[in-house]
Amino acid sequence: MDSDSSSTHETYARALRAYAEAARRDPRDAGCGYLAGDPATRAVGSFVWFPTAGEMFAFLAGAEVDLLRFGDQDARRMAASVQRTLRGVATLARVDRDLLSACFEGWSEIVWLGTFAELRERGGTFPTDTRAAFRRASGTGDHAGPIADDELDAFVTWLRAYGS
Repeated sequence: MDSDSSSTHETYARALRAYAEAARRDPRDAGCGYLAGDPATRAVGSFVWFPTAGEMFAFLAGAEVDLLRFGDQDARRMAASVQRTLRGVATLARVDRDLLSACFEGWSEIVWLGTFAELRERGGTFPTDTRAAFRRASGTGDHAGPIADDELDAFVTWLRAYGS
């Protein structure tokens, strides 16, 4: 194996480990997260969680790009595009999800990005659909209201299995 392919393999393996670690985090402790998917197949990955928006932004421009397994030049271009899109963004609510998805040039899309509190309690199509799907899967109906304290552990467990 030449050094370029060895380096590419190591970069991909490192990105996979970082992704698995982020997916295992408890969103109650690491409350900034996102869900990415394949725009061609509509398949989604796992929710990934970070203690801060800055850590999540660094992951998006690093490991998320590396998971796509592009060559160095393409990966650098894509990472720079992600960094430009997120530069100066003070809150997750200010992230232009469509523009961020465009940085991945059709290979990945950001399906949802926000905080665990938003996913647990707020309105909007994705959070309410997610809560309703959780309750259907749990056998408790399809109510889309906020997640109650007594549902929280089960909701976190369900989120960890989402997309797998």
